[in-house]
Amino acid sequence: MGQTSVNIPYHNKALPKGTILREWELEQVLGVGGFGIVYRAKGVYFGEVVAIKEYFPGAISDRQDGTTVSPTDSSSEETYALGLQKFLEEAKVLWGLSKPERHPNIVNVRSLFEIHGTAYMVMDFESGVSLSQMLRDGHKFDEASLLALIGPIAEGLDRAHRAGVLHRDIKPANILIDDSGKPVLIDFGSARFDSGQATNTKVTFYTPPYAAIEQYVKTYPQGPWTDIYALGVALYQCVTHEKPPEVLERLHGELGEPLSARQWPGFSRAFTRAVDAAMGIRPQERPQSIAAWLKMFDAEVEPPADDATRIGTRITQVLAEPPALWAKAVPVSTANSTLAKKVPDPQIVMPVSPRLSRGRVYGAAAAAALLATVGFVAYFLLLPHGGGPAEISSPLVAVATPTVQHSVEEEASGLLADAQRLGRPQREIAILADSNTKISGLAAQVAVAGQGQSGIEKARTLIAQMNDLAADMSRNEAVALGRAGRLLSRDILQSSGNVVAPDSASAMNDAKTKLDAAVAAVGQIQDATLSLQAARRALVAYSEFATAYGGVAQIYVAAQRDDFASLTAAARDVSGKVAGLAAGPKPWLLASGARKQAYQALQDNAAQAAAQISQLDLLTNGMPAMKDLKQVSAAVTQATAIKNDLDGLLAKSTAAYAEYNK
Repeated sequence: MGQTSVNIPYHNKALPKGTILREWELEQVLGVGGFGIVYRAKGVYFGEVVAIKEYFPGAISDRQDGTTVSPTDSSSEETYALGLQKFLEEAKVLWGLSKPERHPNIVNVRSLFEIHGTAYMVMDFESGVSLSQMLRDGHKFDEASLLALIGPIAEGLDRAHRAGVLHRDIKPANILIDDSGKPVLIDFGSARFDSGQATNTKVTFYTPPYAAIEQYVKTYPQGPWTDIYALGVALYQCVTHEKPPEVLERLHGELGEPLSARQWPGFSRAFTRAVDAAMGIRPQERPQSIAAWLKMFDAEVEPPADDATRIGTRITQVLAEPPALWAKAVPVSTANSTLAKKVPDPQIVMPVSPRLSRGRVYGAAAAAALLATVGFVAYFLLLPHGGGPAEISSPLVAVATPTVQHSVEEEASGLLADAQRLGRPQREIAILADSNTKISGLAAQVAVAGQGQSGIEKARTLIAQMNDLAADMSRNEAVALGRAGRLLSRDILQSSGNVVAPDSASAMNDAKTKLDAAVAAVGQIQDATLSLQAARRALVAYSEFATAYGGVAQIYVAAQRDDFASLTAAARDVSGKVAGLAAGPKPWLLASGARKQAYQALQDNAAQAAAQISQLDLLTNGMPAMKDLKQVSAAVTQATAIKNDLDGLLAKSTAAYAEYNK
């Protein structure tokens, strides 16, 4: 992760180093928040390292006798007790989210115990640096790096939302990134607080400016959109390196501007619009679920901007080898818009060029003499770009090491042909075709640039433009493939449920790892030709992953159909019980008001149950036509919600039936 100037946290009421809590020995303070202190600890018996969170709301409590925690005064007792209750619930929630297996991007709880008037939550120790620390250190992000952080966090959060849990205090300080780049969301301390639950004004259950308006104003409901707002603010801060105004200032003072109002280098329009959507002031203005929000990042990429708005003044890379190394150039026809190619003498061993970087000129003085004719400039596009394998240090870059040297134009055409052959979406192909056409046009202009110094300068400019186009073409394709891969992975994650992963899932995971590496390689390569070749490799990697996904998806579809059938049978059974409880005779005229109200409640519940079964019938009728994993999974989710609603109606009817029979 690099060197960081980490601020070491402290708390003047923290338990001292060496304190023993059950089987754990405290080593140091890891973090301090409004509701607790987090310690690093080591197991007394086995020496394993854990993180222990102590419930310690500093604004309303104090430590007595060096260990015991208690409210500071009588006015704080209610809030302290409520906070302790919610702290315990947080631990239970996080423990539950780890079943049947933990989500890799949500902190994992091992155990919970109460001593010294408070409670302690034992969690897996997550090494790494917080996103807030990275921001303080001036870390620069681009779209790919932020999606790699926020995407997994959002998917883990979606799992929590589907379990009925909101985080309510998402901020950069609560996102940890380890040395491998894996992000983990921590501190669900406010997860179970609803606005207005605590009356003590000393304590707030949110952190500006990441708090949504519904955390200030009780009339707005809280939901997944509340956490989405906080994620949007965190992304805004990562892009701009500035915090936006708090939501109330944005509402009343009309402060701040949308992220998409400006062009941000390294970020697509789809990305900035998704951030803006998350930061909608009112809840109804935001995406209502994590899944809906994540789809916005995968929106179709806009066609590339015109050359004049996008192409800089980079000078093409040139080789410093003397022209004596090359034989006479033999022109080849350019009737098909292919560059005039120059064929080297086969007896001459071609030198390997120095490693090239866009925007730099290597051996510029020698280049002026070298480029005596524009024909050599055209031939430059056919030279080996970049060093051989020994020159490449990154394993991701090594993925894209070429086996055959082609021109930028040839590789661009090849990328387009590969995308068409593998059946990529038409919108994606149209963007590739647009870039390919422009590259071919520039290549043709290079071939006829003319003689003399003016021709050389013109050719240099044209080649620089072509390299820019090629790099954008490959990177846009890599972004599209990465998004497509994430969507398929998300489908599997959200649809797996309690199904035991099939053996084929291992092959799918391996293919996804290769796809991620291939996509990442594109962004690390400076040379235009190598970048296009890397994009072609990423296409192949995506095709392999999609094939593996298809096999796993079929297994999950079958399992989800079984789940749906079980849920349907259980739901109908519950509905029948609700109807049975409502089958009693209507109370006579002089019956008590309570009995009459109970009878009416039974009838209302039965009617609602019948309506729920009608919805279930629609799902059941549509199930045979559902082949896609996402569709079947959505049907199971709806059936689960219906079953839960029916369970609630049965509980109400049972209580009403008891009142009816008094």
